[in-house]
Amino acid sequence: MADENDSGKKSHYPYDPVTWAAVLFAILFAITLIIHAYQIFRYKTWWMWVMIVAIGLEVIGFITRVMSIKNPDSLGAMVISQTAGDWEYGGLTGLGLFPDYMIIGRVMSYVGKEYGYINHTKITKIFVGADVFAILTQSSGGALLASADGDLDKMKLAQKVLLFGLALQVITFGIFAFVAIAFDVRSARSPALRVFKEEMKSMRKLWLAFYVSSALITARSIYRTVEFADIKFTPGADDAQGYTYTHEWPLYAFDSIPILISIVFFCVWNPGHWLPTKKGLRMDGSYEEISGGRKYICCGPR
Repeated sequence: MADENDSGKKSHYPYDPVTWAAVLFAILFAITLIIHAYQIFRYKTWWMWVMIVAIGLEVIGFITRVMSIKNPDSLGAMVISQTAGDWEYGGLTGLGLFPDYMIIGRVMSYVGKEYGYINHTKITKIFVGADVFAILTQSSGGALLASADGDLDKMKLAQKVLLFGLALQVITFGIFAFVAIAFDVRSARSPALRVFKEEMKSMRKLWLAFYVSSALITARSIYRTVEFADIKFTPGADDAQGYTYTHEWPLYAFDSIPILISIVFFCVWNPGHWLPTKKGLRMDGSYEEISGGRKYICCGPR
């Protein structure tokens, strides 16, 4: 697709892209990247490294987006921008969900695994594994679309594969959200945890950040699903059609802004403020026994 950008040059985007918006979001995400990097060192939450990777890819995506707008002859910059944008919150949402999986796993370990329907040691493995499969499905759909070379049947098949991967991701996160909410409700109602009333009340801020992040990322996933479902491939037409595909503002309104807000919430209420550095330490001061040969006793890992 070759539209003109705001400098009057030809663009590879299916709309007239604006430079200032890409610059603004590159700066905003860079600020959150610095804040999160500082918080990781401050709280020693090394397990939050995936958040740094996700935000870093956002920054790279917007920087290369600016480059591709300014230098429309450079297809490479646009490809990097699109790839980083797809993987940052990743594979059309995955990397952005990984911190949520890790945070809830840590909360389960700290509060008590007995309140969860799924053991916290399996949370990351199950849901990250499902997300990776969804990402690979979407990637195969994207590769099929790229190699379609105008073949209408191939383009429609690629669209179906992409939509399947996106739908799978939404469903997977929906199941995870149910598991997290069930844990929150059961632990909040537990008579055994009433002695830790103040600690549990303080952690509501972390749960609020999680719920906001989950809602925004889910909305973003639904938007991406609608975006691809709205694309129409017409016989004889040179370019695909669809409102969300041929307009830039939905990208910022339903993609970039929700992700930025979710990141900001975790900047304000960082998990490291409540959760211990070492996994295994419980709220009551004891250590959890982990199956598979690793044991935690009163004085730490043995």
